[in-house]
Amino acid sequence: MANVQDITKVGTYALSPDLIWTKDGPLSKHVIFVSNGRIVSVLPQSEFSLAYPENVITELPNRAIVPGFIDAHTHLGQAFGKAITGGEPAQIWRRIWTPLESSYDTETIYVSAKWMFLEALRGGFTGISNFAVMNSVKTEAIHRAAREVGIRLVSSTGSALPVDGVTPPNNRDLSDAIEKGVERMENLIAACASEPLITPSVCVPAVQSAPGELIRELSRFCAEKDVLFQIHTNEHHVEVHWSVATYGMRPLEYFAKYDAVGPHTLHHHCTLVTDQEIELLRDTKSGVSYNPLASAWKGDRVAPALAFAARGVRFGVGTDSTRSDGLRLLESAETTQRISQGMQLADFACGAAWTWIDAATRGSADVSGLGGVTGELREGLRADFLVFDLTAPEVIPSWDFEWELVRLFNRDQIEAVVVDGRTVMEHRQPVGWDAAAFLDDQKKRAYEMVENAPIIRRHGPASGIRRK
Repeated sequence: MANVQDITKVGTYALSPDLIWTKDGPLSKHVIFVSNGRIVSVLPQSEFSLAYPENVITELPNRAIVPGFIDAHTHLGQAFGKAITGGEPAQIWRRIWTPLESSYDTETIYVSAKWMFLEALRGGFTGISNFAVMNSVKTEAIHRAAREVGIRLVSSTGSALPVDGVTPPNNRDLSDAIEKGVERMENLIAACASEPLITPSVCVPAVQSAPGELIRELSRFCAEKDVLFQIHTNEHHVEVHWSVATYGMRPLEYFAKYDAVGPHTLHHHCTLVTDQEIELLRDTKSGVSYNPLASAWKGDRVAPALAFAARGVRFGVGTDSTRSDGLRLLESAETTQRISQGMQLADFACGAAWTWIDAATRGSADVSGLGGVTGELREGLRADFLVFDLTAPEVIPSWDFEWELVRLFNRDQIEAVVVDGRTVMEHRQPVGWDAAAFLDDQKKRAYEMVENAPIIRRHGPASGIRRK
């Protein structure tokens, strides 16, 4: 069989693997037809030959094609932290991530982003939704990394004005924060206009990071400009307690008061939402990112993703910079629901596998503002997909591809990653640049950044608390 990279170079091609996964389930004896990066059709072989008799079908025996995974929530400045977060109590952003990212210069931002893009492609992610509040210079560094790698990116900027300090911000502080936020937003929108794989978004970190008036102005601006508005919502107990004690409202209720709900909004985590808040999310068509590994690793509650699915809340799946492996993310999405909810209710199906595949592809694209661009294998969308090898012993004999994808496939079975119709990774190596040389050149920087940042670890290395 020819390399997928060679096939996709021609710009127009028709592929017929053993299986194509769509939101309606696995299809056999079908053809996916791509031209200039766009999916023209997904048809049965017999219909394709009649509709396009001049086009040659390339058979892909023992292969499956699946939509690329979209990481609905990550932080591209967190490449170097790795296992220093292991065993740490919640709110590691205060002690680890903020001190680390605050020490970065522009070049380090670029290296961190490219590092994480490499990990993401290896894990089957064709798109990433970044969360960051940064200036245009550092944003352009991330864009440079995305262009070099060829990944689809939801870029971000925004504004923050902490309100949980000793001295509350005054009106001048608020006015300056709004002005800076709008200026950054306009600059990012302009910068993304000429980037075919990069779209803009705006972030406010959390309820403690901005007064309601700032949240309202930025959210309204996003709604008017059809730009994604991102915010961390109801993630930590500390955050919820602070909001209730300060405002008499939970964070999501506070955001609703200040117009930060709706189809243009993406609320990250939502691990601590009430039934009424689930209804609020559904009724306002707000998006949610479900981050199962973040819950497990940081000790937060697991978001009620099964309830989101059952009640029609728009949701996708994110890594929150835990592990860029889309297949293990599918497994954790199902497993955490099973442990936190399914087992108590004897719910053995627990989403029936396809729920989590759909959430990590179509759902993540939808809540990230990419629903009209990618996330599915259907006519009119861009051709972002994965080619899987079906010959590994872990998936033979095959009885149920969807359960196998969630529980049994490994990332070493991702034979190729295609973004916008072009192969950007094949056999776990990126196309067009040398990953090994990049890592070798930048490894010293990675260690130095962590060692020199004012990070505070509460538990330290695992060996330090080993029982004697």
